[in-house]
Amino acid sequence: MEYGNFSKDRKEFIITRPDTPRPWFNYLFNKNYHALVSQTGGGFSYYKDPKCHRVLRYDHIHTDRPGRYVYIRDENKNELWSCNWQPLMKRLDYWKCVHGLGYTSISGRKNGLKCDITYIVPEEASLEMWEIKLENKTGKTKKATIFPFVEFVSGNVELETVYRNILCLYNEARYDRKTNTIISFKHQFVKGKETGYSYFNISMKPDGYEVNKEKFFGRYNDSRNPSGLSAAKLRNGYSRGEDTVGVFQKTLELDPGETKRVVVVLGYTEDKNDIAGLVKKYSSLRAFAKEYGRIKSKWDKITEDIKVETPDRDFDAMVNIWGKYQLSAITCWRGTSQYHGGEGGLGYRDTAQDIEGLLSLDMALAREKLDKILFWQYKCGHAVSGFSDVEGSWDKTGGFMTGKSDVAVWLPFTVISYIKETGDVSFLEKEYKFHDGSKASVYEHIIRSVRHIYGQRGRNGFPLIYKADWNDAYDHVGYKGRGESVWLAMALARACLQVGELAGFLGDKKVEKEMSGKFYELKKIINDRGWDGKWYIAAVNDSGYRIGSSKNREGKVPLNSQTWAILSGVAEKKRMKSILGKIDRYLDTPYGPALFLPSYSHFNEGIGRVTAFAPGTKENAAVFSHACAFKIVADCEIGRGNKAFETYMKLCPMSKAKADQDKYKVEPYVWAEYVVGPGNKANFGEGSFTWNTGTAPWMHIAATEWILGARRDFKGLRIDPCIPSCWKKCGIRRPFRAAVYDIEILNPAGVERGVKEIMVDGKPIDGTLIYPHGDGKVHKVKVLMGGKK
Repeated sequence: MEYGNFSKDRKEFIITRPDTPRPWFNYLFNKNYHALVSQTGGGFSYYKDPKCHRVLRYDHIHTDRPGRYVYIRDENKNELWSCNWQPLMKRLDYWKCVHGLGYTSISGRKNGLKCDITYIVPEEASLEMWEIKLENKTGKTKKATIFPFVEFVSGNVELETVYRNILCLYNEARYDRKTNTIISFKHQFVKGKETGYSYFNISMKPDGYEVNKEKFFGRYNDSRNPSGLSAAKLRNGYSRGEDTVGVFQKTLELDPGETKRVVVVLGYTEDKNDIAGLVKKYSSLRAFAKEYGRIKSKWDKITEDIKVETPDRDFDAMVNIWGKYQLSAITCWRGTSQYHGGEGGLGYRDTAQDIEGLLSLDMALAREKLDKILFWQYKCGHAVSGFSDVEGSWDKTGGFMTGKSDVAVWLPFTVISYIKETGDVSFLEKEYKFHDGSKASVYEHIIRSVRHIYGQRGRNGFPLIYKADWNDAYDHVGYKGRGESVWLAMALARACLQVGELAGFLGDKKVEKEMSGKFYELKKIINDRGWDGKWYIAAVNDSGYRIGSSKNREGKVPLNSQTWAILSGVAEKKRMKSILGKIDRYLDTPYGPALFLPSYSHFNEGIGRVTAFAPGTKENAAVFSHACAFKIVADCEIGRGNKAFETYMKLCPMSKAKADQDKYKVEPYVWAEYVVGPGNKANFGEGSFTWNTGTAPWMHIAATEWILGARRDFKGLRIDPCIPSCWKKCGIRRPFRAAVYDIEILNPAGVERGVKEIMVDGKPIDGTLIYPHGDGKVHKVKVLMGGKK
């Protein structure tokens, strides 16, 4: 069954049925406020941190309730319905939802009355705006009453979940007549932790309002059948020590063909004195039109800034539009999703990778996040597992550092990519504080990362895994402090190689020599002790058990160890095709390669919770998109353009294998964290955990830097495409160091890799490196493929 389709320009996804197999979400956001909005208005909002400053309650994706609803009472028919479809779920004469870049619009029609709701989050303020448009499509006068509705948390949702009976006792909600605003908040209950204020405003003076949840819903009722809507007028009450809602009542009379509009503002502030000024500025039709226009202009520009043009429309849509949008959203708000709303802040390794992907799209945001991860490093070189702008480090106080062994390894990759993108080597001299005291240059920060992991190695010479490496579910491999990660040895080798190259570029012979020595030592150890005869293993646990070995019954051919053997440069050339061939043979599926196979069937206390997950889910042999993106880059490294593109398209949310939306279930316009793997016969092919995934930055990098091949380098822009042989022509528009390069790639011989000639502004260059022009101009680049692979 089909539930929707893309608009002609692919910038909108149009949902034509409200009962999608899972809620299909959009992310509306700025740097301080985030609204997760499903196709029926379900989801929640928060300010700065999804745990600490939650505005709205949201129960679960299986009900997709509560949400931002507009109940409508048709006074002519004495009938109640909702434009959203939820929560009443009554059959409508017409319904549609449009998820666009920065906005969601829902339209519903019943008995000649049409309602449209458009949700946006403006560029600056910590709030969301709704425009409600009511139109009389009949030849008679219509009278209708609208009831905009939300359910508040107004505070810490984690505490609210655990201590629901206690947290509600701190609640207060009231109506401010001067501003037509409902204000909901929790009274301060912890010393030194002041609470903030949720507010809900309507641009017209309401006929009534309600703030008490129980009074509005009625005894044993919920949002599907609120008894408050059966009364002629809402209670106009006050609430203290009870669960709170925000509901307005406004009756509108419409002549035949007449349209009336109302604006609703929902937001959060730390200072209640700001509320009056905010609603005055934003609660008007003019303000809505202005902010909506700004959002459209912003995303129109971003979709054009770095742009590919290939024979495949789906590839282009993900690279140019939806992949960019998802990457921007999660870089701002990585710590939550509709699947797990209680965690706050940003993961360290996640943010590092998001920055690397974002560098070519939004340098200002990337630099802002880079400053943060430099601070959240320990002076020993390790880093926190995550951090919140509100609560600080995820790690415990009292000197404890995270047991995740890999977090610091991502910092060198991100910093070095920043230097390659900008050419600003002076950034390396800038000093940043470590969050546990003292400070050092950026250059010293990344060197300490490498030295720290290198110094924490086990009996085989691989880095100790402690609680986890990239695979968080390997949480018992090093439970006793002796387990080691082969994958992290590869990642560390890659960091040594890159830091060594940077040192060589800077003329720092001492560090260059140190890193070279470490790299070759690790390379030998990995090939001597991490090779299993046919492929590389994943880890060695506390008791010496080799995880991922051919001798294991389950969990063989670990995907990341094969791909990172290539990404790190530790695999010998003759071995590279062989190990990727093992992925093709043993792991590949219609949705991409599984993380390993077979799936684990029983809990193994020497490995961890990965073995307890249902087979084929999460890290237990799902098709894990993030890891598949590593594989695409590895394919390009050795010239497998057909295979790289094939995997990319298998991962695409609109791929042919995912066309059955009842089977795939999740949004067909953003990357999913994983697809349930072949070890799960019942749900094989079902998507899960969309939006918040490291797939977004890596797929952007894979597409623009490796498949299209416009790759940043210390000295300039490297042009080295690795494309499917069927592409005879493609191109990429690449802004780089204060110039723009319009790159046309011609492939008459149908090769997968190999550059025969590059012309820049009509003149041939030597090699494949374009030295930066930095002149603010657009430069025409013509690439002729056909050279040796």
